[in-house]
Parts: sequence; structure tokens; C-alpha cells
Amino acid sequence: MPSGRIPPEYTELARRLRAAEDRLFPLAMVDAERYQRALRLVGALARRLADVGDPAALAAVEAEMGGWLDSLDVPMDGLDAQLVIEAAMSQRFRELLTSMGERSVEQARAAGQEWAVLEEPDDAAWRGGRAQWVEMHLATGSIMVRSVVAEPVITYRLEVTGDAVHVEEFTSREAWLAAIERVRQAFASES
Repeated sequence: MPSGRIPPEYTELARRLRAAEDRLFPLAMVDAERYQRALRLVGALARRLADVGDPAALAAVEAEMGGWLDSLDVPMDGLDAQLVIEAAMSQRFRELLTSMGERSVEQARAAGQEWAVLEEPDDAAWRGGRAQWVEMHLATGSIMVRSVVAEPVITYRLEVTGDAVHVEEFTSREAWLAAIERVRQAFASES
């Protein structure tokens, strides 16, 4: 799914929200009833967030969401209220990023570029040992995700999605860069 660049001031918020989903949604494997309640709560909160127009407003409304959660007629037994709130916020945050990504695509088209940059790593990502770039080929809508993970060993990954999914991993930066260039050339020859 294309996403917009995460403004640097919201990278920690994005990580926290993603982590909440990562912790909440594995319930499906161990407790289907609790998982269904969590989904209903997250969905209800996410619908209330639909009018929140930017990441700053989303962060600001978090303090009110406990009251919203209390007003819902869904039992909280066995659920962590903060995780439910953050999972709902994560859904809206992704929608906001998608909207920002759409603006990036429009700007790239207007500039006559072949690829639109949807996401780039920030300083915090590099410090965390992980960096990711997401680009969309404007003519085909294909997505290229390039990533570097520093631990336990440096691993380079290239994933291209479009008509099919193609994934490669490298231990050599040079081989990774050469594969990226081959992908760019292949798309250029198809356009």
C-alpha cells in the first residue's frame, strides 16, 4: 500500500502506533472472541477519527479517546485500552500518509518524473538500524521498496510489486544497487 513520507516530527508516533497493532492483532491466533471485540472497538474509534486532518491533530486527540472508548457498548475484558486507542490511531495515520502519498504522486507527475518517492528513511530510522525507501512507477503503478536492515548482519532487500511480486535479498550493497538499476531500466524500457 503506498504511503506518504512520514514527517520527521511524527516518526516516533508512527512507530508507537505500528507497535500497538503488532501487539494487539496477534490475538486472532489465541482468542478469536477477544480479537473480534478489539476489531469492533478499533473500527468504532477509527470512524470517529475520520475528520482528523493531519498527524498533529491526530496526536492531539489521543487524550480524548479514552472517553470515546468508555462510551462504546463493547466489553473491554482482557483488552488493553491504550493498545486499542493506538491501533485505531494507526489506521487513521495510514490514511493520512496515503493522502500525502497521493500529493507526492501528483507532484512527481507534474515534474515529469518517472518515479514518485512515497517514503524515505529519516534520521531516527537510520539510528534504529533500519531504512526503507518506497517509490511508485508512475506509468504502471508498480511499487519498489528498497530497504536496509543492520542487524544481525547488514541485509539489503528489494521488493517490486505490480503484476507480480519480486523479492530479492542481498548481503552486498553493490549487488543491491545493481538490482535496483536493473529494475529502473526494465520499467524505463516498458514505458
